[in-house]
Amino acid sequence: MDKLVIDGGKPVRKKPFPPRIMFDEKEVKVITEMMKKATKENTAKYLDRYAGNQVDTYEKEFAKFFGTKFATAVSSGTAAVHSAIAALEFEPGDRIITTPITDPGTVMPILFQGLIPVFADVDFDTLNLTAKTIEEKIDKKTRGIIVVHLAGVPCEMDKIMELAQKYNLKVIEDCSQSHASIYKNKYVGTFGDMGVFSLMSGKHMTSGGQGGMVITDNEEYYWKAKRFADRGKPFGIENPKGNVSIGLNYRMTEIEASIGRVQLKKIKKIAEKRFKIVEELRRGFKNLRAFSLWKRPEESKPNYWFCFIKVDTEKLKYDKYKIAEILSKEGLPVGAHYVIPMYENPFIKEKKTFGTSGYPFIPYGEDLEYNCPVAEKALNAHITLYIHEGWGKKEIEDTIKIFEKVEKHCLK
Repeated sequence: MDKLVIDGGKPVRKKPFPPRIMFDEKEVKVITEMMKKATKENTAKYLDRYAGNQVDTYEKEFAKFFGTKFATAVSSGTAAVHSAIAALEFEPGDRIITTPITDPGTVMPILFQGLIPVFADVDFDTLNLTAKTIEEKIDKKTRGIIVVHLAGVPCEMDKIMELAQKYNLKVIEDCSQSHASIYKNKYVGTFGDMGVFSLMSGKHMTSGGQGGMVITDNEEYYWKAKRFADRGKPFGIENPKGNVSIGLNYRMTEIEASIGRVQLKKIKKIAEKRFKIVEELRRGFKNLRAFSLWKRPEESKPNYWFCFIKVDTEKLKYDKYKIAEILSKEGLPVGAHYVIPMYENPFIKEKKTFGTSGYPFIPYGEDLEYNCPVAEKALNAHITLYIHEGWGKKEIEDTIKIFEKVEKHCLK
């Protein structure tokens, strides 16, 4: 093979990988029609949450797609997590177990409700929570679990739900990175008490720049999440006399919903394409010695969001940061590191929450110490490869060739 680019060689991939194009004439059409009407009549009639029927219809279509009874649209994935937590009406100081490998949007709503996040360790091969790691963190103050189906790979929801039933815990599934991922013939988000989704740009499907959704089969939780997402309005209550609980303005707009409805029709094809791309990569990696893709659980069909690639640095001349740099110079869209463990963020580590109070860690979580060694090891062992449904055969072949070339030149 040619020399590596860092040694004066030519890159395997001279042409940039294709950009991800999420929209087409369908989204343009619905937005154009809506805005044209808004230029001729009362703008609020077409754009406000309750003036039109786009959000209501989107909620019904979303619930139907995932096979749940209810869905409520909100303004972001963080808003979805927050609304779901609020619907469960935990008491201040109650503890919620979740993963240390996630976005702050999973964890900050826990704190805003006066609850304490407890981080369970993960399985090294999937980077996901397991029933075993969750059970190790359960104590008398534990009330709930938020699982995150990381990068589209499902958690072992059958075992986790058995555990939740054993300890009488509520379960929220964060599906922000796993739209339409399947575990044992069911969509993730339909196993727990509630499923939550981020619909921001860049996810598998979007409702525009931002957006979120909460799904559930529990009517009580549905109404409570819906009320919380609009300042405690008395939805579902007969003869209301005012707002019935505290809440925030997490409403989705009609424009966002109209985009989301179009995107929802595309998700099955997107999921199929992404699954095929990653599984072809998996087959192409079989002969590599220093690189491997993270594990796909049995009886699962992930809608992959990106790829974790394990780098066996004991077999290589360089650490993973240098390897990621080398791969990037060969033309590959990779990142050297995903995130730091959530508990290493200053808002948790230094208790930077409400003023200088440290609330709710003080007084409710002062006995806790955060340490998830497997999660830290897994994060340090993997790089990220960014794939999308716009990849074709050439992109898959070039990706495999790049890894083969880098391994050949970098093995000890």
